[in-house]
Amino acid sequence: MRKFLGLLACASAQADLRLHLDTRHLSPEARQASQRLLDEAMAALPPLFIQRLDRQVYVRWSDDLPANAYGRITRPNALALNANLLPRLLDPQQAEAATGRPHGTLRRELLATVLHELSHLYDRARVWPQDERRLLQRCRTQTATLGAVGLADTCRGQDARRFTLSDDPRLLDLAGWQQHVGRRGMRETSNGQDARSPDLYELSNPREFLAVNMEYFLLDPTYACRRPALHRYLRQHFAWAPPQTPCPPQLAYLNAGRDFDRQPLGQIDPERVYQVDYLLAEPNDAWASRWGHSMLRLVICAPGRPRGPDCRLDLDQHLVLSFRAFVGDVQLSSWDGLTGAYPSRLFVLPLAQVIDEYTKIELRGLASVPLQLPRDELEHLVERAVEMHWSYDGDYWFLSNNCAVETLKLLRSGTGRGELQALDSIMPNGLLAVLEGRRLTDPSVLEDPREALRLGYRFDSFRDRYQAMFKVLRERLPVP
Repeated sequence: MRKFLGLLACASAQADLRLHLDTRHLSPEARQASQRLLDEAMAALPPLFIQRLDRQVYVRWSDDLPANAYGRITRPNALALNANLLPRLLDPQQAEAATGRPHGTLRRELLATVLHELSHLYDRARVWPQDERRLLQRCRTQTATLGAVGLADTCRGQDARRFTLSDDPRLLDLAGWQQHVGRRGMRETSNGQDARSPDLYELSNPREFLAVNMEYFLLDPTYACRRPALHRYLRQHFAWAPPQTPCPPQLAYLNAGRDFDRQPLGQIDPERVYQVDYLLAEPNDAWASRWGHSMLRLVICAPGRPRGPDCRLDLDQHLVLSFRAFVGDVQLSSWDGLTGAYPSRLFVLPLAQVIDEYTKIELRGLASVPLQLPRDELEHLVERAVEMHWSYDGDYWFLSNNCAVETLKLLRSGTGRGELQALDSIMPNGLLAVLEGRRLTDPSVLEDPREALRLGYRFDSFRDRYQAMFKVLRERLPVP
């Protein structure tokens, strides 16, 4: 056993990524430019990435790639770059000229290609706990010989996942391959987060999503501002992040309110959000509304007011996040709603408009129940909601991808809470019930109806008020 542990320590000490350039048939200038490109790629990689991808990767310029391909992994330890691009890399003007591709210049595209393909290798390598990929191989081959009884089960137990990152449930939630409603453990095959994609190739599959986002995580200093949740995920995984441009404290959103005197571009400061409520519009007799409507309410403090319970009275500041079918027709079509013909989008609306819409027009009450979220998860949820507001353009299905399903997916990806992973509900009132069952909401605020109305935890329907008015009219005026 002592000899076996010594072999493990030796293997661990050799773990490191090395890029070896095939210099055959290359001029001195080509060798120098190619090596500079590889050195730049190595300098951009996280130290943990280099440590864990413990292999030598052979890099060569190849004539066998398609014209539109900059590079490709050809073997588990070989990377081919498009030889047709080498003359342009050697010319400083052509290397820095605009290409019309996402990264701008030829040099940046080639650098991004190297990082992209190395990310595929890292993802396929499967990072084991305690940096054990090579140790695991040695463990499997030597366990029987050494008679290490307890190690056999340990070796077999490392095969639970296939990829390092691209099959991680947390990454899949952030990437847009959400859990499929009613099929626990299965993921949706479509991805609706395409409205602001820098490169639609990322939506091909989770593996390409990871590789494309690694390009921007490593090379784009504004990545943390554009995709804060993914940046946070990769930063935590690697315990490292490249230099980033400071992000503005406020998050922009498109105002969907009816008050056209307001600026069309609004601003949300997560620091001013005191609480997030699950906002339920109660059911009515309409077929599309008989189970209610799920929304989230941002309880935002007035400027200058410290965060606290008094912020719940600043109703003019509060906003509502509402996933809705984007209906461009004069009349809602039941068939289109059942077949996913309407886009699903996240609208940001003033609370006052939502109250009027449901209580006065649709004659439905509203219940606003606070979510029990730590401060960091609350702010991450707000960030994620604004990101989805701009990037998500899905399909709205009344019976499978409706407001409740969309809201649950937002809560999962926004907070990362494990309690939300096992939840599954397609009904808005059912979702509130399961959130209460997991103690993720505080239903006690609705126990005293009068106090709930006074503090804004409940907004009653105007049906009874209108009925009282009609009664007076019938009694006192000759109204048919």
